[in-house]
Amino acid sequence: MKNLIAVLLVVMVSTGCATKDEKARKNIAQSWRISKVFQNENDVTVTYLDTRLEYRLSLSNNGTFTESYRPFSGSNLINISGSWVFSDGINKVTLTDGNQTRIYQIDELSEDNFNITDLGSTNNLEILFVLD
Repeated sequence: MKNLIAVLLVVMVSTGCATKDEKARKNIAQSWRISKVFQNENDVTVTYLDTRLEYRLSLSNNGTFTESYRPFSGSNLINISGSWVFSDGINKVTLTDGNQTRIYQIDELSEDNFNITDLGSTNNLEILFVLD
């Protein structure tokens, strides 16, 4: 009887918990805005956002993303769409649109924070996002 209870308890706990991958997919599928940007450990947020006004990154559960921003005040909104996937388990995210593929190391991913390092950058570009 004790063995049956132990088995039932293990089954209930394992089916009630989301896997790490499922949790990451749920957390990333949000609309994000930039809170801070660091380049070679220096805060460059103001300079970076000067050419990315109203920047938003929206990732969906179905593996698509939309990026939007204004390159300068008064300009038209630029929209970029494509697909995203996790790679290296859930340690990296790859964004692919019609012009380029970008790979980012995921430094933190929680319900309200998404911090990445641009692996295509030679200047250690780190971008910290918060929920929009």
